[in-house]
Amino acid sequence: MSLQIMTQSRNRGAVRRRCLHGLAVAGGLLLAVACCGWAGETDARPSDMNPAVIAPDLPLGEPVRDDLDQYGGWTGLKGERTGFFHVEKLGDRWWFITPEGNAYFMLQMGWIHEEDVPRIRSWGFNAGEIGSGIPYDENVNFFRMDLPAYPVARRPGLPPWVSFPDVFHPDWPAQCAKRAEEVLGPIKDDPLLLGYYMVNEMCLDGWYEAVTHTESDAPSRAAFIEVARAYYADKPDDLAKDWQAYGVTTVDDLARVQGDPPAVPGLKDAWVRALADRAFSVAANAARAVDPNHLNLGIRMINAPLPEPGILAAMGKHCDVISMNLYSMFSDRLPVQMFTLVPAIHAFTGRPTMTTEFSFRGADTLHPNTMGALPSVKSQAERAVGYLSYVAAAASIPNHIGVAWYKYPDDDLEKPWDKYAEDCNFGVIDPARRPYAVLTEAMRAVNAVIYELAADPVRNENIPLFWRTELTRWDLAQDEVVLGRLARTGEPFKDPLAQQLPEPRRYHQDYWVHHESPRLTVNDPRFVGWCQANMIERGDEETTLTLLNVLAYTTFPRELWLGARCARPEEPIVLESNVQFLSRRVTPDGKLLRLTLADGSYIRTDYDQSELRLDRRVPYLDLRYDHAARQLAITLRGSATRLGVAGVEGWSVSCNEKPLAPEKISVEGPLSVFVLN
Repeated sequence: MSLQIMTQSRNRGAVRRRCLHGLAVAGGLLLAVACCGWAGETDARPSDMNPAVIAPDLPLGEPVRDDLDQYGGWTGLKGERTGFFHVEKLGDRWWFITPEGNAYFMLQMGWIHEEDVPRIRSWGFNAGEIGSGIPYDENVNFFRMDLPAYPVARRPGLPPWVSFPDVFHPDWPAQCAKRAEEVLGPIKDDPLLLGYYMVNEMCLDGWYEAVTHTESDAPSRAAFIEVARAYYADKPDDLAKDWQAYGVTTVDDLARVQGDPPAVPGLKDAWVRALADRAFSVAANAARAVDPNHLNLGIRMINAPLPEPGILAAMGKHCDVISMNLYSMFSDRLPVQMFTLVPAIHAFTGRPTMTTEFSFRGADTLHPNTMGALPSVKSQAERAVGYLSYVAAAASIPNHIGVAWYKYPDDDLEKPWDKYAEDCNFGVIDPARRPYAVLTEAMRAVNAVIYELAADPVRNENIPLFWRTELTRWDLAQDEVVLGRLARTGEPFKDPLAQQLPEPRRYHQDYWVHHESPRLTVNDPRFVGWCQANMIERGDEETTLTLLNVLAYTTFPRELWLGARCARPEEPIVLESNVQFLSRRVTPDGKLLRLTLADGSYIRTDYDQSELRLDRRVPYLDLRYDHAARQLAITLRGSATRLGVAGVEGWSVSCNEKPLAPEKISVEGPLSVFVLN
């Protein structure tokens, strides 16, 4: 069975049928319905967007899979059952483990409320905010309390909250204890709590350079003097030489130094280690004293260079998970940090890692995108490609256990310039709270296969660090010095990938993820043409092909479109379309089960057969076929002038949950119709 198309018009009272590209049309019952305006209303499109990116009120989908526990954990892989979330290494891979003892890869949507949960769950997300009724995390915010500021160097472009307190202040432990009781006390027994962060985005830079800019009687200055006393204990002659510019002759003279300290790598490392251990140990101990049940998820490091070794050492000692807000600069390319910094952090700390913020902001709305984390991409389709690339990359790293998208609602179009305020298209819903169909459909498709991506038991022989996922298209040599520079250590920082990539380290503006396993392929190399990304999911009775951003046409094996039992399955088929998201599910013998289109109007294969054509571009169209019950359900969002179905005698057909009846057929004007042979 194939889905074909024809048009109908009226000529002097008689119905005339013509076939597109000479296509013969079978006779049968003709059913049609007028679908004008926006979801049944007269041209109610929002004025702030091009119609191609209108955010429709999408229907809720069915659960993305049927093998999940109540927390979103995968029942196909078991860990220890403790009643709370914890982390565990099963085989060669780290996981969150749900209170029921099932493996869990966190897929969090930020900034949601309880009423948003059914929607995000239908897209495959399994974590949200406190009070939402699904797994969540909490920020204790230890490092934003009322303490004197430690004058760390401020880098241009960072928001004002990226600061650091004087953690050697005598009030620091008591304030931490009080804050832990206030924040964690009420939720310490909640099984939905994944864990807590000590803070979001604090300064991890310039700790040594700042210490001699403190007041002479500052607690941190006194602590530094004691670290220096220990450092120079067995090399007293070095003290005067190192600090000659300030006339220092005894360690106690360091109390009067004001200005930038000299470059003394050993002293710098000792001070950074002491400062990090003080900061993280006091906060972590205060949290565990109140809440021994939940995970310390770290500090949500800002999207910035690798912390110095002393900071990483303290994180590994006091945190259960190392978290980072890690944005990729390109939607269709792998984030360099994902395959360098993340494995390096895990190798250094021995702890699993997670992404606590990433996003891509689109340039096809009126949002100025002037204040907020990069990157900006051209369209909602490129945002969708970015989600696929990022999540597939993250899931392929055995120590990475979750990602969090920033964020659910779009920002306002205008923000005041006198303070740090975002005005970006970060959201998956527009200001009127309607989802972007292309992005959310892609998210659902990716989230539905997250456990196949993360748990594939076969290691990649070309790149042993990853499971069946690998990197392609590399052409610029890099080496471990890159990480040394990013870490500002002055020394090469060992790159865990340096000896594992199948050629000299290479990068390219078009490098991308390729994953291949028996049930899942991401970016099949047999696709040729203008299609930015593809994904193939194989089940026992069906195959689902997902295409992202078909700019003009693409070619791929016929079996992916017509079923595995079609004639000449490996012969290329040509698909021409203008869709930004297309998903087609087909049985081995070619029965079409579902076709979903977002932001497009036509699909044509082999240039001589139209599979689908609407008279205008629509945000969303979904066709579901039940062959056993002979039922076809059509869901349409957008502004199509006419929509109808032909050649389905003996089938029942509904559009937007309303049955179609012959007496409602209209033949005025252009009529796009589906034909079932």
